[in-house]
Amino acid sequence: MRTDDLIAALSDDPAPAGSAAVMPWLAAAAAVGGLVTFLNVVTWLGVQPLDIAMRTRWFWMKGGYTLCLAGAGLAWAARLCRPGGVARYAPYVALTAVAAMAAMAGVSTAGAPADLAVERWLGRSWSVCSFYIFVLSAPVFVAVVWVMRRLAPTRLVLAGAVAGVFSGAVAATIYGLHCPESTAAFVATWYTLGIAAAGGVGAVVGPRLLRW
Repeated sequence: MRTDDLIAALSDDPAPAGSAAVMPWLAAAAAVGGLVTFLNVVTWLGVQPLDIAMRTRWFWMKGGYTLCLAGAGLAWAARLCRPGGVARYAPYVALTAVAAMAAMAGVSTAGAPADLAVERWLGRSWSVCSFYIFVLSAPVFVAVVWVMRRLAPTRLVLAGAVAGVFSGAVAATIYGLHCPESTAAFVATWYTLGIAAAGGVGAVVGPRLLRW
């Protein structure tokens, strides 16, 4: 076969790598960054008695919410790693999770006295929760961006924002091992704010860090 024929055969209707091929790399990066975040939680904040927490519904409520956002972020990020990649369902899954948590928060506070509603909303750690999640997302974000920039993202602002949301959701899941808060109103507000902050910073730094 001549060289020209070989080149033509290799370039004939090339199919891009599917997002399923990218997900294991992003998941591995999140695991590495998540390990650093976990060690920070253990040594810096401490872990609540999990044998007690895991018997409660609120523990799984928080974990289910953040893991849902993390899963949507993983799928969305994998799509954005390829030129022209478009997420079909991930944004709607994430928005549905946020809407469901907001609805739970509304139901839990709607009929409560004003002072109890404020207590459910603020909890005991509202002033630090979002900040902790944001800071703890940094190791995950660094690892995820390291993988993404070796692929071919073209929508760099969106890719950075999704990487931030994904990292924030992973960090929030791990932070839940420490956080004793138990209301949907608290999680819907302060967990979501911390994750959104990570996404916002990702959108700002994404064009620089993901440029290839």
